[in-house]
Amino acid sequence: MKKARTIIILVVLVLVGFGAFRAAQVISAKKEEKKTGLGQIPLVDVAPATQGLIEERILRTGDIIPHTQVTIYSKVQGWVENINVREGDRVIEGQVLVTLDVREAEATVGQAQANLEAARARLQQVKATAEETVQTQIQQTKANLELAEADLRRFQELYDKNFVARQQLDEARTKYNVAKAVHDLALNSLRQKTWENDLALAEAQVRQAKASLDLVQAQLQNLIILSPMNGGVTKRYVDPGTMVKDTIPILTLMDLGEMKMVVNVIEKEFLSLQKGQPVKISITAFPDRVFNGKIEVINPALELQSRTAEIQISIPNPGFLLKPGMFGRAEILLRSNPQATLVPIQSVLSQVNQDFVFVLQGEKVSRRPVRKGVVRDTVVEILQGLNPGEKVVTAGQATLKDGAQVRLTLEPKK
Repeated sequence: MKKARTIIILVVLVLVGFGAFRAAQVISAKKEEKKTGLGQIPLVDVAPATQGLIEERILRTGDIIPHTQVTIYSKVQGWVENINVREGDRVIEGQVLVTLDVREAEATVGQAQANLEAARARLQQVKATAEETVQTQIQQTKANLELAEADLRRFQELYDKNFVARQQLDEARTKYNVAKAVHDLALNSLRQKTWENDLALAEAQVRQAKASLDLVQAQLQNLIILSPMNGGVTKRYVDPGTMVKDTIPILTLMDLGEMKMVVNVIEKEFLSLQKGQPVKISITAFPDRVFNGKIEVINPALELQSRTAEIQISIPNPGFLLKPGMFGRAEILLRSNPQATLVPIQSVLSQVNQDFVFVLQGEKVSRRPVRKGVVRDTVVEILQGLNPGEKVVTAGQATLKDGAQVRLTLEPKK
């Protein structure tokens, strides 16, 4: 215990002695400055502007979500008979997922098929008999006309010999005129093919029956629900025996072969992005792995209130490692300049929204306005106002003015 206390006392004495030595050095230096007149010239550090690689990147965080997600509903109301999948099952496009009770729909389809067959039989009958019927009518009306014409001639002869009254002759002429009108109507029906109206009606009845059959068959097909995509079942909402309709969800499917992340970018960043641009994705659950994505969708318009635009990043997911709901970070390279002009970060000063540096020119400094670019770690990219190789003040510039004479604490690095 005494030995430790002795060591501590010795350390304190050494530190006190070193402090006294440095104080004596400072006092001696100030006296020397007063003698030589150098104390009035500011003492500064300088460093040369260099060239190097600078990259402008943006980092955004977001949730991993499936590239495609579908919630399955029934188009028609019915009782669930079978559900062939559960959560975690993989499905392919066209696979039967759910079957509703089809008995009533199948009976309706059978009735519609019978109606269609009856309409087609009626059409065939009309096609086979329509023209034949008109020809028969023509033959019958022609025979009636010939008979009426013969009676009219006979009554005319009898009337001329005063064997019959005028009234009987007029009756014979009236019968002839009626028979001729009926025959002319039959001939007109043949010329105009009036049976085609019956044919058109029969064809319309066939089309109507076919449409009714298509409708009930579609309703029957709606009772068998197929998968619209390749993916996995992530949620099952009902069990067999449940009555469902178009407002009740049955299953949720997700395409897990490709995931995506949706992030927002500001106006300046938005202008530098392109569709297909690569993106590095880091996932919290996989700290030692980087996933390669790309920009798939860039919203063409900025949101007015936030002045940001939404972009969608697609991420391949081989082996289905990425899961919906995981948290990740997207890193996007906006710009890369391998010959950027770089200066130490402490050399750039700001005043009244203007950035500037002090450039060493001989024994004096010149205040130089500059335009900054990317700030990275300890250096700043200078886009305008400075050339590589020029020396800038990095320390002691707080009280400097344009054209001030300075002294260097150390020789500047070559």
